Amino acid sequence: MKKTILGLTLISVFILHSCNQTPKKTTETTTEPVIEGLGLTEKEVIDSWVYSLARYLVIRQEHIDMAEEGVDYNVIKYNELGKAEFVNPNLDVAYLEAWFAVDENTPVILEVPKVEGRYYTAQIVDEWAEILYNINERNYPEHSFGKFALCLKGSNPEIPEGALRIDLPSKKAKMLARVERQGDDAGALALQKAFKIIKTGEPVIEPAITIPMFTNKEIITVDVFSKPMLEKVLQSAPDAVSNSDELQKNVFTIADFIENEEANKQLIDAIIKKKGIPLFLKHVREAGDNRGGWSSTREYEKFGDDYWSRSGVNYAGIWWNSSLESVYYMGFIDKDKTPLHGDNVYIIHYTPEELPMNHVNAYWSLTMLSLPDYRVVPNDLERYNLNNISELNYEEDGSLKIYIASELPDGAPESNWLPSPKGKNFVMNHRLYVPKKDVISGEYYVPAIQKLD
Repeated sequence: MKKTILGLTLISVFILHSCNQTPKKTTETTTEPVIEGLGLTEKEVIDSWVYSLARYLVIRQEHIDMAEEGVDYNVIKYNELGKAEFVNPNLDVAYLEAWFAVDENTPVILEVPKVEGRYYTAQIVDEWAEILYNINERNYPEHSFGKFALCLKGSNPEIPEGALRIDLPSKKAKMLARVERQGDDAGALALQKAFKIIKTGEPVIEPAITIPMFTNKEIITVDVFSKPMLEKVLQSAPDAVSNSDELQKNVFTIADFIENEEANKQLIDAIIKKKGIPLFLKHVREAGDNRGGWSSTREYEKFGDDYWSRSGVNYAGIWWNSSLESVYYMGFIDKDKTPLHGDNVYIIHYTPEELPMNHVNAYWSLTMLSLPDYRVVPNDLERYNLNNISELNYEEDGSLKIYIASELPDGAPESNWLPSPKGKNFVMNHRLYVPKKDVISGEYYVPAIQKLD
């Protein structure tokens, strides 16, 4: 499986802020002084960097995907079942993914099999990673399987009879489809391989834009404003954010500023590194509905105009899905707001009323991840997650206790133990798939992460 910089999945992760949120737009009144010669404040510089970062992160992922042997546009990659060598994996599903490429005359046909009795969705996102479609029986009850014609918006190509047309805002889109394993891997694999792409011709496909290949640890900073590259990046795909014209105007103002003088470039770089990155990472950790150590994505069906959260998700869990499909609870801290660490022992205690299976229409899972790369934590059990089909030991009153520790705690059943990395910080991702209304409303929330003495 490819090393997707994915996974919130925050993947896939994230974490979309409801309190103490960094302002989303640049139109708000501020008393902050403007930078001489630029006419923008430091806040507007940081906003511009965060805004642009989302597109660079998608382009980075496109390069990573296309570098893998056998991967190409309009070709499905059927990911190996249970493989955990990518960011923030969902080990409960059979994954498949593809980059669609179309043009004015050439659509592409996606064929979705009939899936009954288990969760599935074909999630399609645009080139900024905003969710366009989730093809499944909930969203398309009259056409939940069969052929779908992906067409460039505004084009008028011939499409096969019986195919449902869905429009793409630009010439490329990404699909991440999931089929629940449900303890029946043979059935999941058969359904995975039944997804097909049918070409209708050979569209003109532009290669991924050349950018510096940065990492999460060494993230791109002032170079996002390199003008020749920036023009290609922002012109390559329209953005659904309502004030994108204003935001992009600020971005190009900064590009002109740094082009004029090396000192200007150093000034912008210092602002991003000293103030922008810390604010951005704080947003990644703290965004969303925060309770008991968790940050929840329950309020977010789409990113909408929240470009801070869009960039945060693309950084920590690219190809994140809508809260109507899955609510993610990311745990970076315990209920006392102390970062999770492998030298401690933690417990999550679900009362009978709090059992996650009672609050979903599909399934739930809990995955252990390392920091800062959001990968599964190696352990002798090769156990990376627990879920609704795990053989868990329940208490006499019907409650459930899950233990998180680097070694099996005294008195804890091994079946209920999720191994953590000794001597290191970590994060947990608690997923609720097809959440019920009480999850979306916040009436239900997963129990707190409690540190044991």
